[in-house]
Amino acid sequence: MFDNLASDLLGDRSVESCAIVYAKHEMATGTWIAHAATPVPDSAYVRRDAISAVLRAAYLVEVANQARPARDSVVLVHTHPMETGFPRFSPIDDDGEIALADYFDRRVPNGVHLAMVIGPDGCRARRLGHKTDIPVWDVGKRLVSRSSNVFAVAAEALHDRQVRAFGSSGQRIVASLRVGVVGVGGTGSVLVQQLAHLGVSDFTLVDPDVVEPTNLNRLACAGIADVGQPKTLVAERSIRTVAPAARVRRLDRDVVEEDVAHELTKLDFLFLCTDSHASRAVIGQLAYQHLVPVIDMGVSVTVRDGAVTHITGRTQMLSPGLPCLTCTGALDGEQIRREMLTPEQRAADPYLLGAHEPQPAVMSINSTMASLAVTMFLGAVTPMPANSRFQLYDGIRGTVRPTTARIVHGCLVCSHAGALAKGSFWPLPIRPATRHD
Repeated sequence: MFDNLASDLLGDRSVESCAIVYAKHEMATGTWIAHAATPVPDSAYVRRDAISAVLRAAYLVEVANQARPARDSVVLVHTHPMETGFPRFSPIDDDGEIALADYFDRRVPNGVHLAMVIGPDGCRARRLGHKTDIPVWDVGKRLVSRSSNVFAVAAEALHDRQVRAFGSSGQRIVASLRVGVVGVGGTGSVLVQQLAHLGVSDFTLVDPDVVEPTNLNRLACAGIADVGQPKTLVAERSIRTVAPAARVRRLDRDVVEEDVAHELTKLDFLFLCTDSHASRAVIGQLAYQHLVPVIDMGVSVTVRDGAVTHITGRTQMLSPGLPCLTCTGALDGEQIRREMLTPEQRAADPYLLGAHEPQPAVMSINSTMASLAVTMFLGAVTPMPANSRFQLYDGIRGTVRPTTARIVHGCLVCSHAGALAKGSFWPLPIRPATRHD
């Protein structure tokens, strides 16, 4: 959306051009999710030249009338076509926004409105009538910053060998992101180690389980003394061994619970390391609904008659423009229903028979999938040329191959007909919050 808008507006650099973006304002996270953009037609200008553009009052009335019933926020966009580097708002912009802010605050009171200026080298955004910058991110096959001054200072000497691979800008992006890992068991425990070594400095760890003796063959950094301890505690210790100053938030809860899922909408990137269809349904939809890209991974070792017949794995990025788990057929609706049941409902369900049969698990295979996922992450957030967003692993043949899938037209998860870019204005498939004393 940003590329198309910038291309349209900067096509004629002899004059300023304008556009209207409609966005959902998320008060809980302080973000705006842009879902539609349209250049202003020539007929809507009173006048424009190389340094200014004025829109007709009647056109602004149309914009307000469209935004108000949808409870949208309006983003007033204009260009500085001759400015190099990240553009800045001019004194003319400052003066003009005072009346515009008053108008839209009155006519569209459910929105929180923005101004954006686009130049050949990037953009800048702020609250309409205010002067504090708001960072702009483009979320799709890659997570790209479109504005300046959003990166943390990275310890580049510590990560010198990585900087040589994907540059200082890539290292700063990695250090700036708030990353969530859902499931810190066999795959997730290896993954958090790798992320900490890369320089990620802000983690949210989600897992309701404690360490059991049968976990020790595949749980990185866990020992016999950790049995009975939360898995998130072991993962936090693993992170702090590498990065003592990292911010680590532990949620020893199930991600399908309402309040836990909503906490993850505040993050910048997620990794999904569970074997639960319910958690995949929730996080898979959250990726498109709240524009928080996710890398989902799965591992399967099949044993028949005492012999291994299949060793398979999958890493798949979930983000706007990429097919979701519903499109790829990765979800089982009946399994989601069962996993969403409360313990009381589960006990009363006559169709739930027997206990869950543990599946084979091997640390080396888990580590292979974690490494593929982290490399995919680097390809999505840094200049690292790792372009695959859907990979299949065959451990018997020893192959990793990229694959593709079709986005299903009108999908209720990843299209504008459904949850895409709807934010909190669309329901997540979550279990209602329960009280925790």
